[in-house]
Amino acid sequence: MSDLSVALTAGFIAIFATLTGSFSGGATSLIMFPLMLIFVSSNYLDALTVNKIATMFMTIAAGAIHFKKMKVNKLLFIVLIVFGLIGTAIGTYLVQYKFNGFLFEKMLAGCLLFTAVYLFIAKDKGVHKREHLKINFVSLLYAAIFSILINIVNGLFGGTGMFMTLFFVVIFKMTFIESMVYTMPTYAIINVFQTAYLAHATNILEKAPLLAITMAVCGTLGGVIGTRLQYLKGNLWVKRVAISVTFILGIKTLIG
Repeated sequence: MSDLSVALTAGFIAIFATLTGSFSGGATSLIMFPLMLIFVSSNYLDALTVNKIATMFMTIAAGAIHFKKMKVNKLLFIVLIVFGLIGTAIGTYLVQYKFNGFLFEKMLAGCLLFTAVYLFIAKDKGVHKREHLKINFVSLLYAAIFSILINIVNGLFGGTGMFMTLFFVVIFKMTFIESMVYTMPTYAIINVFQTAYLAHATNILEKAPLLAITMAVCGTLGGVIGTRLQYLKGNLWVKRVAISVTFILGIKTLIG
């Protein structure tokens, strides 16, 4: 395919994935990355890089909207970013070893399916406002441990924003939209560092400038539309889409 055809194909995929991810609370890369490998580039690092360009701009756009709508606990936000960067750095470093991810993918599929079933059964989780878990040393420790572990996975594959969102829904007792006030800005900052490293390592801006620009524009567009729809439709619709996305991705990851 020509450079223009590749860019248009990637742009269509990026808009669909980032709109879905920004609305449902994550899993953008789990949707987009496999499609990039099939339709855009068979090179793992190149596909991961263009995927990360789109998700970076999506999280920046979504995070900016969320920040204007709600307030965050600054200490919790800092803990998420610091330990998230450490985890992502570890995962990004491990990418170069190209380990066999078969067992890991099946475990990820199991987690996605369990999450979808749990959310379906727990009908009130993430929909109605509840008293949040108190922010203290113990809750910050929970957040630090979870952030470093889930972001090791983020460094390897991406698409872990959904798990971050669900962590706040289940453990911190937030609604879906309240959770994303933390998820999207946190990943905006993490993605800036990871994407900069990957862009330098792959030299993607020189190899495929049109593709990189297209991913940036489409990622921003998807993030803005998806986040605006969140506030328009509310937590119940966000939860319904989140359940559907996690279930479909779980089945897809399980059967390969």
